[in-house]
Amino acid sequence: MMRLLLRAMVALLLMSAAAAQGQSFSPAAVQKPDIKADLLTGHTEAGGSDVWIGVRLNLGPGWKTYWKAPGDTGLPPEFDWSGSSNIVDAEVNWPAPSRLSILGFETVGYTHEVLFPVRLRVRDPAIETRISLKLAIYACSNICVREERVLAATIRPGVPGDSRSAIDAWRARVPQATSDMLSVLSVERSLTGPASLRIEVASTRSLLQPDAFVESDSPLNADRPIVTFDHGNRATLTVNLPGETAESLRARPLTATVVSDDAAVLAVSPAPQSGGESATGSKRPRPAGDVPGGIFALIGIALAGGFILNLMPCVFPVLSLKLLGFVHGSAAGRGEVRKGFAASAAGIMASFLLLALVLAGMKVAGASVGWGIQFQQPLFLGGMAVVLSLFAANQLGLFDVAVSSGFLTRITGIAGGTSTASHFWSGFVATLLATPCSAPLVGTAVGFALSQGTAEILAIFAALGLGMASPYLAVAAFPALTKAVPRPGPWLAYVKRFFGAALLATAGWLLLVLGEVSGRLPAVSLGAALALGFIILGLSKGVIARKTAIATATIATIAFVLAAIAPWSQTHDRAQIPWRTFSSSELRALVGAGRTVFVDVTADWCITCKINKALVVDRAEVAGRLASDVVPLRADWTRPDEEIARFMREHGRFGIPFNIVFGPAAPDGIALPEILSTASVSAAFNEAAAASNNPQQK
Repeated sequence: MMRLLLRAMVALLLMSAAAAQGQSFSPAAVQKPDIKADLLTGHTEAGGSDVWIGVRLNLGPGWKTYWKAPGDTGLPPEFDWSGSSNIVDAEVNWPAPSRLSILGFETVGYTHEVLFPVRLRVRDPAIETRISLKLAIYACSNICVREERVLAATIRPGVPGDSRSAIDAWRARVPQATSDMLSVLSVERSLTGPASLRIEVASTRSLLQPDAFVESDSPLNADRPIVTFDHGNRATLTVNLPGETAESLRARPLTATVVSDDAAVLAVSPAPQSGGESATGSKRPRPAGDVPGGIFALIGIALAGGFILNLMPCVFPVLSLKLLGFVHGSAAGRGEVRKGFAASAAGIMASFLLLALVLAGMKVAGASVGWGIQFQQPLFLGGMAVVLSLFAANQLGLFDVAVSSGFLTRITGIAGGTSTASHFWSGFVATLLATPCSAPLVGTAVGFALSQGTAEILAIFAALGLGMASPYLAVAAFPALTKAVPRPGPWLAYVKRFFGAALLATAGWLLLVLGEVSGRLPAVSLGAALALGFIILGLSKGVIARKTAIATATIATIAFVLAAIAPWSQTHDRAQIPWRTFSSSELRALVGAGRTVFVDVTADWCITCKINKALVVDRAEVAGRLASDVVPLRADWTRPDEEIARFMREHGRFGIPFNIVFGPAAPDGIALPEILSTASVSAAFNEAAAASNNPQQK
């Protein structure tokens, strides 16, 4: 805000100088403006309708004038061609500017000399063209002035101007979309929060003090870029745009002039257009009507993917409760069975629809969305650990008590009991736990849904829910299916303890993820509180030895998860494969250098990722390639990361695992299926590396 006020004050002073008819703010005896202006004529292009002229300013020592986006203070020169004849249009070209410091302000402009090449479009090339330019020059030294000049020239048909070489030399200094020295690798604007522009550039020689000057269809402020170098000839320039937000610039084009030494290039981030280009310049996802089979084919894919989720390890602990439901159902009446399994299906559907609404709302708000992103939130992880611990306590018999307050009785009904609420919440929780798994077909359905609007998100997620709920609906429709299950007996107590241990292990895994997301202290504190709760419940049962043993096992499980599994898995990982941390700039550099690259987008909460790692990635054949001729990049999405989320969106993915292979023969990448196989990964390596010239260089 202070910057805007200061800029307004200086601009007001500059404009008020016009009232003094070109006099400076200080007395003329102190300092006179040292500014010279003249009009140069150049050549006429083929056809005769385009003529080049030049407006040249010579500035004395210490004097500076401004670029079209002047920075903190100042105003650009004003060109008034209204007194001219035979001119249809005049296009002023702006040479690459420099960053200047004037009176403590960061400004953008020119010193010493500048020539503005101007392309004139003449109405009739066969007649004389009279040029009359009223030029307003805003300039500063120790004082600031607004100087007016009236410049005139005449262009006669067939008579070339005498300043073509000077004009052409300055035309070469006008930034274009391409440059012999500089190239723009990417231009990305922030999607949420404060506005910023991220530009990746490369140079044919070492970059010298690269800078970027941002303009738009209306004035905006731009800070000096934060420059991160990569091997000297590549750099990332991050330009913050104070006073703006991602939302306020969403429909506005942004253009940055990137300069280094005597070279310049344009980096353009266009506004959304009807042709399908987004504000970041990337293609918008295809509508459902453009997908083979349309929305109905994708709903069918979602139904199948939802059904497969029942077979994934993420949901096994909670589905174990439903297996017990089958056992109890074998001795229950048809009406009770139908009601219980219908309630479970309703819980699954409700959970999927809630996820859809939350994700659609986040997408509308401009936030990053994805399958399983709730596992990046500490409150969700802690809450789910508590819920699963309650489920486990129920299966271990810690809730089989009569409590006068009725509180534990209500908890019993929810945490694995036989009430309708219990069935509903077990289905609800099963869905939430399913999201770390990206089963076959689920990634396709979710990726499409999250690239579309709210209606498509709701339709696809409802189909996923219906697919996952289909086994429950089948039992609800045909209760006699439960008769095939053995009737309850003494054996059931052992099965319940087994399932209780599985639930407890899942709670420990959630505490492990919580430790990775928010630090060890919250995870250890919550684990200790849960262990204390188990001890209290065990003592309340009166069988001290057995319940104390259960509590001790709980503490041991949590300690093992937090203190043993995590460090072992991390060090074991690094010993096998030389993983590098993912970055878009390094990926582009490696592919540009002819390397084959394997990108693994993973997270500590992604069960399918762990399975892929254990069964495929860490096995000798794939690990050997990753340690020799293929560069491994790991993108850890355990915590929210906008660069990783943007990378996945660029490839149409919104959930993990996501693995993709790049190389000389596959610069756009070969996306691998959610469930990896050694054959598919090796085939992708070979296909991507087909044109590699340096296969063994690391």
